[in-house]
Amino acid sequence: MRVKGRTYTYVVNKAEDGGYVAKCIELPQVHTEGETLAEVKKNMRDALTLAVDYIREKAKKEKGEVLEITIR
Repeated sequence: MRVKGRTYTYVVNKAEDGGYVAKCIELPQVHTEGETLAEVKKNMRDALTLAVDYIREKAKKEKGEVLEITIR
């Protein structure tokens, strides 16, 4: 399962020891780091994909219903 057609926002700060750290606003448990902003973006995409896949699979195992809502 892939994260498709969704936009997530994240905040990037310079790390004290160099590089950058980032945290997703919509899913605050998703965070990452990287030496460059490009690396942070790639790592965030990977982290979000893993997190969303995990959440969906967990809901299915718990017999939960996965629903979607779009806000603007």
